[in-house]
Amino acid sequence: MKNNNITIEFSPKTIIWVIAMVVTLWLVWTIREVLVIVFLAYIFAAALDPVVDRLEKKKFPRSASILLIYALILAVIALFIELVVPPTITQLGQLAQDSNLYIDKISSFAHGINPSLEASVSAALSNATGSLNALNATQIAGKAFGFFSGAVGLIAVFVIGFYLLVQKDGVEKGLAAVLPTKYQATAFSLSRKISKKMSSWVRGQLFLAFIIFLLNYIALSILHVDMALTLALISGVLELLPIIGPIVAGILASLVALAVSPLLALIVAVWFIVVQQLENHVLVPQIMNKSVGLNPIVVIVAILVGGKVMGFWGVLIAVPVFACVSVVFEEFRKKTKVI
Repeated sequence: MKNNNITIEFSPKTIIWVIAMVVTLWLVWTIREVLVIVFLAYIFAAALDPVVDRLEKKKFPRSASILLIYALILAVIALFIELVVPPTITQLGQLAQDSNLYIDKISSFAHGINPSLEASVSAALSNATGSLNALNATQIAGKAFGFFSGAVGLIAVFVIGFYLLVQKDGVEKGLAAVLPTKYQATAFSLSRKISKKMSSWVRGQLFLAFIIFLLNYIALSILHVDMALTLALISGVLELLPIIGPIVAGILASLVALAVSPLLALIVAVWFIVVQQLENHVLVPQIMNKSVGLNPIVVIVAILVGGKVMGFWGVLIAVPVFACVSVVFEEFRKKTKVI
């Protein structure tokens, strides 16, 4: 009888390689929070690099150009805190104070649609407003920064970004210090392409968020919707979360309007749908056409994976991470010509 036994052998080199990969993956997962900070600093530097280069060509010292840009950013943040944060906190406080009134009105509307729906809606709204009432300013700040450990992580992003910017081609010099010579040309090419894509993505996202904030603020103010500034601000911030963000912002604004009247809620919902269509067919193609360029399905999957792995900040960086992966994959495909 013929022996059909199959013998599989692993060379010591293969075993060492597998162990090294496992250890590397474990290390990456352990320091994932630090890696996210570094990645955000890289995105931040990539967004500012073209501006710094432009100023440098006009004979501005590179370090002075970076400091000037940082000063402008801090000034904008300070102005934002001064003009937007106080009324937003006031409006949130008013929302919490009038929460029972909102619950009663929305529950009554739900009862008119379906009596069995009233209890579920009332319970959901009570839980949401209870969570809102339980939050104070310190807790909100802590949740917003998450694993950034407060302002320390944000400062780290600025500092690392500064060092990446202060030297011409700082990222490439960093890669040259850790990579063998034979891999440096490929790494430099990938770095330039990724940096260009990240720069376009950041500028496009910020401009898009501002446009959406402005449009919604004007419309909600004209319609006399409660907390117009807060809702518009939320819609602008949620623009950073592709696809999912605008839907959440529209639902939230419609619920607030529903507390006033069903007609107003319908008008607000229609407005957000119109803005979403305007964004999808006009703004995004014009503003973001040359930035990320990912398929919508890939974007959704990226957001879901990012949220599952790292929560809010995972959702925030999911799209740029997948954009970087797409650049690497495209480079690999061109070199191997197997796909």
